[in-house]
Amino acid sequence: MSLQQKSRYLSIRVFPIFALLLLQACGGGGGGDPGNDDPYARDVGAQGTHRVCSYDRGLDDDGYRSARISYPCDRSNGPFPATTLTGGFTNTKEQMFWLADHLTSHGYVVMTMTPTNILGEPSTWKKAHLAGVEKLKSESGRFFSPIYRDVKSDKIAVAGYSMGGGGVLLAAGELGDSLHTAVAMAPFAALAQINYPNIKARMLILAGANDVVASANSAESYFQSMPSQLVRTIAVYTDASHLMWVGSGTTGSSLNDSPAKTRFKVMTTAWLNLQLQGDASAETYFSGVEHQKHMADDWFTLYNDRP
Repeated sequence: MSLQQKSRYLSIRVFPIFALLLLQACGGGGGGDPGNDDPYARDVGAQGTHRVCSYDRGLDDDGYRSARISYPCDRSNGPFPATTLTGGFTNTKEQMFWLADHLTSHGYVVMTMTPTNILGEPSTWKKAHLAGVEKLKSESGRFFSPIYRDVKSDKIAVAGYSMGGGGVLLAAGELGDSLHTAVAMAPFAALAQINYPNIKARMLILAGANDVVASANSAESYFQSMPSQLVRTIAVYTDASHLMWVGSGTTGSSLNDSPAKTRFKVMTTAWLNLQLQGDASAETYFSGVEHQKHMADDWFTLYNDRP
C-alpha cells in the first residue's frame, strides 16, 4: 500500500471507526435489551443442545495473537464441522464469543481469534483465518488435543466481522476450492485486492442498512463482484449498524443477547447448517416459510439469494 493510499485509508476508514468506538463507550453498542420474548429466539436462533467446552492452551501461532477453540463437550456425535471466527478493527476474540458459543451449542468446533494487530489492515485478518483453518486441522490430528479426530477437515468455514469479514473475502480468494463455505458479516476490505475469480466457497454476506463504516452498498459490491455461478446470499438488515455485531466478552451482558444478535445468529447458523451439515430443513431460512416471515417482519432492506 502506497503512502497516499494509507493516508486515504486512515482518513476515510479508520477515523470513523474510532469515532464509533467512542460513541459505543458512552452509550452502549446498540444491541438493546435481551430478547427473552423475541419470537425468533427459537430453533437456530436459540441456544443449541450441545454443552460448550473450550480451551486456549497450545494454540500458539504466528498467524494470530491469541485464540480459543470451543467444541461440543459430548464428542460422541463427532467429528463436527468447524469454522474460524474473528471480530474487526480493535476487537479481541472475547468480543465474538457470543457467536462462537452459540455456534458450538449447535454442533460446531469454532476457533475464535484475535489477529496479530487489531489496528492492522484486512490482510492481517486474512492471515489469521488462514492460520486458523490449518490449526483446526492440526489440532484434530494431534493425539493429546481436546478435539482429536473431532473436526471434519472437508467441512471447514471461515467467518468474520468488519475487517474480519474483509479477511474472509481475502482468505476465500486465496483458498479457492479448498474452502467449503464462508460468512462475511459487515465486511470491510478497505483497499485490499480481492481475488474474486478464485472464490469458490459458498458465501453468505450479512450487512446493516444503518452501517456507516461497512456500508450496505459496499457489501452489495462484494456480492456482485463474485463469479456469477457462485452459490451466495446477501442480506442487509433493516435497522443494523456497525457496532451491533460486537459483544462484551462478559457472560450475561445485553451486548451478547439482544434481538439484533438473535437475527444475526439465525442467518449465520442456518447457513452453516445448510452448507456444512447438509441440513435441508435450513433452506426455509433462505427461500421458505421462515424467510417469508422475516420479509413480512421487515428484517431486510435488501435480500438476494443465488442458490
